[in-house]
Amino acid sequence: MSLLEVYWRALRYLAADGKKVGLICAANVVLAIVTIAEPILFGRIIDAIAGKTEVVPTMALWASFGAFNIVAFVLVARGADRLAHARRGEVLCQSFERVITMPLAWHQQRGTSHSLHTLLRAVEALFSLWLEFMRTHLSTAVALTLLIPTAFAMDVRMSLVLIGLGALYLMIGRLVMRKTKEGQASVERHYHKVFSHVSDSVSNVAVLQSYNRIGQETESLRDYVKALITTQNPVLDWWALASAMHRLASTISMMVVLLIGAYLVTQGQLRIGDIVAFTGFAALLISRLDQVSNFANQIFDARSKLEEFYRLEDTAADHREPEGLRELENVTGHVRFENVSFEFPNSGQGVSDVSFEVSAGQTVAIVGPTGAGKTTLINLLQRVHAPEHGRILIDGIDTRSVTKKSLRHSIATVFQDAGMLNRSIEANIRVGRASASYEEVHAAASAAAAQDFILSKSEGYDTNVGERGGQLSGGERQRIAIARAILKSAPILVLDEATSALDVETENRVKDAIDMLRDGRTTFIIAHRLSTVRDADLVVFMDHGRVVEMGGFGELSARNGRFASLLRAGGLLNDEEVRRVTHVEAAA
Repeated sequence: MSLLEVYWRALRYLAADGKKVGLICAANVVLAIVTIAEPILFGRIIDAIAGKTEVVPTMALWASFGAFNIVAFVLVARGADRLAHARRGEVLCQSFERVITMPLAWHQQRGTSHSLHTLLRAVEALFSLWLEFMRTHLSTAVALTLLIPTAFAMDVRMSLVLIGLGALYLMIGRLVMRKTKEGQASVERHYHKVFSHVSDSVSNVAVLQSYNRIGQETESLRDYVKALITTQNPVLDWWALASAMHRLASTISMMVVLLIGAYLVTQGQLRIGDIVAFTGFAALLISRLDQVSNFANQIFDARSKLEEFYRLEDTAADHREPEGLRELENVTGHVRFENVSFEFPNSGQGVSDVSFEVSAGQTVAIVGPTGAGKTTLINLLQRVHAPEHGRILIDGIDTRSVTKKSLRHSIATVFQDAGMLNRSIEANIRVGRASASYEEVHAAASAAAAQDFILSKSEGYDTNVGERGGQLSGGERQRIAIARAILKSAPILVLDEATSALDVETENRVKDAIDMLRDGRTTFIIAHRLSTVRDADLVVFMDHGRVVEMGGFGELSARNGRFASLLRAGGLLNDEEVRRVTHVEAAA
């Protein structure tokens, strides 16, 4: 993107407050006109003094303009500051919502720290551009637009010097931006690496402390910072050179204005007041050109931050749900997979031609080795991914024809990682249903066998669980997650390895809560521990993305296939049990 494209898109975010921005812009135009008038009036004052004519009215007008300029600038700056801060907060919230709405695959590919860093740095860059636009950019543009024709109207020869000064500033700026374009983009990439390393290390601080990796990680950060500084220094050198060249050009231009003016005064072609006015014009032009240079530097620095942010925004827009999708309502829980296939890009992994049906209220267990496609299948049910072939029906309705919000409203999930937010216990339970009453929250906690341990805490339901639930035990986290699912009261329940990380005693307590939760709900259980699937109405055994076996627990045990082999390997099935199950199946 060009600098103007980057800048124009940044200003488009101000459209939401168009009226306020319009008032500030109008005030900037008035300020620019006053700024041009001040040196002209000052020149008239000098002429009046030199000619011994009446000076008080002109001086009073000049002083009034100066006072107005000061008051108006303060008011414009105040309005601009408030508006820029308000827009920063709003854009941050809107972009945050878009980012967390993006598919999980997108987050996994980009990394959480990269998205977070892009968002925060871009919002700060936008804030600076908005603030400077409303404070200086517009008034500078208007002042320069008025300055040149006004100067030409007074004297063409002196004006040409000002034009030459402007051209020099432009040439220097273009040269420096061309020399530092790649370097600035590289600097931004190094910033991402530094931020990613810090975020990754802090997130895994327990592992780093356990393995005494503090020194090594700090040294790695120093290496990243050193690479950043090494990349940044040449960019800084070029802009320092540009500043020196700007200062030299402005000094020479001012000397030329004075020399030419002095000559023209001695020849009787100009008045002293005109020289004073042109000197004021030159000083004004230099200050405005410095602002333009700073503006170009600011845009140039912001481009590397904003281009990535704009791509993020465009990607979010591409993933926006189409209009006209229906709401999924009054769900009973009848689910059917019809020849469903999906493959992750460049991996060969996924699921292929999966078909099965679950009646409302039944429990289906999806089992198989790691990488078999179990979680992928459940993610397809929740439209984390969309099937490439086939379809998934809930109560006879294709899940692709309904909104994601209504689909996920019908599904409650308990993950292996309970997913605790750094908030109170009550707030974590209310994730299931924010509008629930206090009594409903307590009832959900009681049903999840969590009430006793919650009330034993010093602050009860107001106890903060810490980052990722670090202040709670594994069993306590899982019971809060179950309470959350109970509170949601969705007709379809997904248990994704919900008890695999727990010890046997804790698992038994949590299992009782899960059994209560499953009652009357269509339930999908993903499990490595085959002992957790005995009560399933249907067992789907998967491997390499395909359904290998499917049937009831007893049926698959008697079939003596892959599922039975896993049961034997886990000590859950022996030959005597196989004969017993086979006899029961035959009798049935």
